[in-house]
Amino acid sequence: MHIRLILLVAAVIAGLGAAVLRLTRKKLENKVCAHCGAPAMHGYSKAAESAPEHIVPLCVPCLLERLDEDYCTYDRHAVVIQPVAELPCYVFRPKSDWDEQLRAELDTLLAGLQNHCSSCTNPARYLWVNALEAGPVAKLPKMGITHTLLATSGARPISLCARCSVQRIARSFAGQEAGYVEVCGPRGGEDGLVTAIGY
Repeated sequence: MHIRLILLVAAVIAGLGAAVLRLTRKKLENKVCAHCGAPAMHGYSKAAESAPEHIVPLCVPCLLERLDEDYCTYDRHAVVIQPVAELPCYVFRPKSDWDEQLRAELDTLLAGLQNHCSSCTNPARYLWVNALEAGPVAKLPKMGITHTLLATSGARPISLCARCSVQRIARSFAGQEAGYVEVCGPRGGEDGLVTAIGY
């Protein structure tokens, strides 16, 4: 009897969470780009978990311009997880924001970063990790990248330059119907991780 009640409460909470996410994304869809006036699909911020008044609505082309600037001016290294649409935010978090296990994993992965981009041979600063589903990405903070996205045989990170990283992000955005409530690129003087996440 208690198990049924717990399952019912969990289902109600999950339903409310999904409804809030849909409403938040619909509100964003009705906004216009702060830069050019086109319909805004995403919200852009300079740091993860920014206050709502610091998240700027942008259309996809204007967002990609901002991300290109962020990725090109960032002079550290980051692991970049392919964006997945089911999570509401796609943000950079510095290594110090994560727990000790994930920090060690980031260090190990970034130690394998090649000198040159695998797509264009420019200097590489990012490791791209493919992600096709939200489930493994959502488990990433607790289980790590190696035990989720890189668990299948043959799955390997790809060394990329800034521009090629943003081009891959753009291709992933193109297949999505809903926008992100918050997107921010890498900033600061610390290595880190860019991933879709839910708060």
